[in-house]
Amino acid sequence: MTQIISNLNKTALVVDHPIGQDNPPLLLPDTRNDSQEIPTQHVLQMSDFAVDWEDKLTDKQLDTFVTDGWLIIDNVFNSTALLALQSESGFIDYRDAELTAGVRISDIRGDRIRWITEDFFAGYYYLQSINALASLFNRSLFAGIRHSEAHYACYPTGFGYQWHSDNPAERDERVISAVFYLNDNWEATDGGALEVVDKHGVHHEVMPVANRLIIFDSDLRHQVQTAHRQRYSIATWMRRDGLVPFVEVAV
Repeated sequence: MTQIISNLNKTALVVDHPIGQDNPPLLLPDTRNDSQEIPTQHVLQMSDFAVDWEDKLTDKQLDTFVTDGWLIIDNVFNSTALLALQSESGFIDYRDAELTAGVRISDIRGDRIRWITEDFFAGYYYLQSINALASLFNRSLFAGIRHSEAHYACYPTGFGYQWHSDNPAERDERVISAVFYLNDNWEATDGGALEVVDKHGVHHEVMPVANRLIIFDSDLRHQVQTAHRQRYSIATWMRRDGLVPFVEVAV
């Protein structure tokens, strides 16, 4: 494989597989319905991304998370929020991800990314919802999370991410990792599963289907298997360092 030295310049991304039925999903109204309002990012509200996390996560699920170190939540957001995230992920300019010393080695890590800031409407609202989830972990598990970070990720066909943990070199700033998936109609033959080794050493394969959130201990080893179609997701970390306050989310 080719070794690529990255200075985080913008990288052109050739999109050859759709997220949904359109690539990116259409933001224009159905021409057969003249009364339909044209949706734009500006009509999004934080309430569109509100999730009742206490309803999504039962005490039994939290116990399983503590014991095994990972869990899956499906059907996280409503259709408005999901479509907004899918659309935004299709429009942004992705940049080469890095390994240490600014070197990206394509046979180790093949994703292209874009960190989420307040400049991204849908992504920023997603991050605030994750902060609300982190608050639940703090109340229930005394996790000590102080802020969250996330980036959009795209794996081109033929790429994955080899075995690693999210706290390399004995660092421990990341407490809980999460990945939210954006591809509709994902099949097992499309590859790209997240393989995670739980606290008991058991391997699990999680398919990257739309509106699914996998949450796992940041110290667990995991890998992204080779994708056979373009794969979109949001990689997320809940961290114990820093003093960034949470933004209140109406539920």
